[in-house]
Amino acid sequence: MGDLRDLYSLDNVKRAWRWVLSNPDRSYKNHFRDAYAAYSTAELPLLSDLSNRIRRGIFHPESACKIYLPKKSGVLRPYSLLCVDDQIAYQAAVNVCADALYPKARQRYLVQVFGHLYAGRTSNWFYRKWSSGYAAFNLAATSAFNSGYRYTASFDLTACYDSIDHKVLCHFLRELRLSKEFCDRLTQWLSVWTATERNIFHGHGIPQGPLGSGMLSEVVLQHFDEYQWSPQTLKYLRYVDDIRLFAKDEKTLRKALFRLDRLSKDVGLFPQSNKINIHEVSDIRNELKTVSQPIESAVKAKIVDQGRIRARLNALSPRCRVDDSTRFKYVLAHAQPVAALTARLWKIYEHQPEFYEPIARYLARYKRMPKRAANALIQAILAQDLYQTIAATFIEVSRERLRGRSFDVARRRFKSLWKPKTNQADLTAALGRWLLSADHLTSAQIDYALRPQAKGWVKSQLLLELRHSKVDPVRLTEILDRTVRDPGFDAALCAAYVAALRGIRPNTPVAQMTPCAKTVLREFGIIRRRRGSVCGIADSLSSLIGWKPKVRWKPLFGASYGRAERQIVACRGYASTSATEWVNALDVFNDLLFHAVFTKDGGLGNWPAGNIGAALNSPASRFAKRYPRCYAYACETHDKRLESWLSHPTVRKTGRKTGPLRFTYIRRSLGLLKAAIVELEAAALV
Repeated sequence: MGDLRDLYSLDNVKRAWRWVLSNPDRSYKNHFRDAYAAYSTAELPLLSDLSNRIRRGIFHPESACKIYLPKKSGVLRPYSLLCVDDQIAYQAAVNVCADALYPKARQRYLVQVFGHLYAGRTSNWFYRKWSSGYAAFNLAATSAFNSGYRYTASFDLTACYDSIDHKVLCHFLRELRLSKEFCDRLTQWLSVWTATERNIFHGHGIPQGPLGSGMLSEVVLQHFDEYQWSPQTLKYLRYVDDIRLFAKDEKTLRKALFRLDRLSKDVGLFPQSNKINIHEVSDIRNELKTVSQPIESAVKAKIVDQGRIRARLNALSPRCRVDDSTRFKYVLAHAQPVAALTARLWKIYEHQPEFYEPIARYLARYKRMPKRAANALIQAILAQDLYQTIAATFIEVSRERLRGRSFDVARRRFKSLWKPKTNQADLTAALGRWLLSADHLTSAQIDYALRPQAKGWVKSQLLLELRHSKVDPVRLTEILDRTVRDPGFDAALCAAYVAALRGIRPNTPVAQMTPCAKTVLREFGIIRRRRGSVCGIADSLSSLIGWKPKVRWKPLFGASYGRAERQIVACRGYASTSATEWVNALDVFNDLLFHAVFTKDGGLGNWPAGNIGAALNSPASRFAKRYPRCYAYACETHDKRLESWLSHPTVRKTGRKTGPLRFTYIRRSLGLLKAAIVELEAAALV
């Protein structure tokens, strides 16, 4: 189980945090920049706490906030926004996978494999520079063409990240000699992060967006690389899930495509058959998706000629339609906004809305938008009723760039879009920030947006906007009082951060604050000390029975607290997977629990530790009379355990064969547990 120790080691968690911060994907990091800043104010104690919770088995991931990005085809690409704590834990797990995969994969780097290249533990970045890998991919393709491999075909996989089966992933992780315990923990986390907003849990998929998902996909995709491709007859090149084949004749390509199809079926992935096209290459430069061959003369000079840029953009979009999207985006990135080009871009957007991101970046170069451009932007936002991510992106662009009449129109019209119950998370966040900055949300609307059921990422974004808002300080204190005890990590973290920046000490008792909020407030000196740490017993029982028991578990268990905590954490895991293991593990926890109860009560006699059956054989005992619900719960759990095939081959009382327990029994068992906990709360033993 060395890989589990590697997972929760503080060095690994620190390295994961470093790589989360150095993620070159700006589009993902932009969703979290202020939250990362909040985390950084107390990163050492927060990272230490995360390491500790993973070690103790009491780290529980939160559901991902899902947004959906439009693709060129019109379908949606899911994008998973993990809370900061989960991002670090996920990256820590992927670090272990990367270290295990690297010795096996490095010999193929820049020879067959060109994407998601691990940079190594000491690097400031998790991956090697993507542009270098892509340039090497193009160079290898050009070299193959020049060597006489004139026939080519591409082999793309459909929804690769969404399709990766967790059992298949575990198969390859086990081949890398990672333990079953590590694999089970990782796939349990993945099942939470890939679940739908309706809490439909999948057995497949890895979250799109986080840095580590690329490396996790490599664990499965290396199955294609390992096939013994003959370099004398075929050139096999792979960049992420895009496989490019070069051969000297068509027959060789067909055989290779047949083999790739079989290999994909081995791992439950699906090729995009409509993109497989065997053909002879006449010009390798036109074959490759690159902006570096040839270099655009319009942007080559140190001082870019904007007239030439606009002429080139016109040439790349005849009749306001773009064919070469890669080159168009590259040239547009160097353009400064002018009225004629802006009008042309809106016509392109009308036919090809997938260009919303480069258009938004172009519009963001306006310091103040002229009236015509502002009105077009407002209209595009109001008219976009299909792809809410586009509306959210344009709303962000409009901030601080609308003035006068345009701002008044936007302020009035945008309010009609405020539907936090039904809108996608990124639209709710962007619109909420805009309206807060314009002082155009009522107190009731703010409270509803920050309700407990709302997405944690959305709440964190709105809370961060409150740093600069005109909300009354008394009202702001009330909001922060609620949110520093929010169960969501990001919301509580950002609430504490805002409180610290505004110099507000929340009135919420420290003991009721979420641990990360206490840590941040302590670092700022808002509270003097952080009281206590996460109690794994209270946390697990709260999850199981629906409320947090008012029992002081550490004084109750004394020296056996650590053992009891590990046991109930294990029980919590079994409650959603196996009734048989749940009952057996719970019986052991009960042994520890009631031994502690006998010790604290003093009037029950002696508890025969390790022999729970002996303590439960008399319904007339002092334990049965003083704690009838605890007695009934302990007896039934112990008797049920005896029916399990993990305990005995036959049931002693009936002589029948034992077997797996029905999963439906867990519900009854939890009912008995609730009644026992209520009885212990009333006893007030400590």
